[in-house]
Amino acid sequence: MNMTLRTRTLLRLVAPVCLTASLSVACQQKTAPVQAAAPATGDAKPSTLEADVAHLKDITPSQSHSMIDVGYHMSNLWFAAQHKNWDLAAFEVDETRNRIRWTIRINPTRKKPDGEIVDIKGIFDGIDATVLPPLKDAVAKKDAKAFEAAYRTMLEACYSCHKASAKPYLRPMIPTAPPQTIINYDPNAKWPE
Repeated sequence: MNMTLRTRTLLRLVAPVCLTASLSVACQQKTAPVQAAAPATGDAKPSTLEADVAHLKDITPSQSHSMIDVGYHMSNLWFAAQHKNWDLAAFEVDETRNRIRWTIRINPTRKKPDGEIVDIKGIFDGIDATVLPPLKDAVAKKDAKAFEAAYRTMLEACYSCHKASAKPYLRPMIPTAPPQTIINYDPNAKWPE
């Protein structure tokens, strides 16, 4: 079977969710008779496979959805470091990386208006190897000065990716307000315990 990279990526992303949902439904239908699964012959009906792939594409979130999470965690990272809550900062830098990787799993490429394909995965591989390690290191060393420089470099790297994707209007900046008010950034907070 010859699938595109995007289709394989979508299947890898959504298949575990679909399997979990299918198992959940099957477990809830205890009164239904159990039928033996038909042996896999590789003869799946193309129309069913095409419909399933189309459905998976339809329900997969867009990259912009996962990038909202990236912004959320990058903002929390900034405020955690400003409050010297280095444990929270370590969590947030890892979550930022994980959300960028989620974005790439959704679609490892972007198509520019002129049709040129941008290799988002390749761009992030470079960022992951060169820009993220100093940010993680500054957090691990609890070095506020190094953190600020590494954070700014990360924002610049993010913007480089946005520009390469023909989205120069997505210009990240140092956040001016926390993205939420339910997390206490104070590393010495005593409540709740």
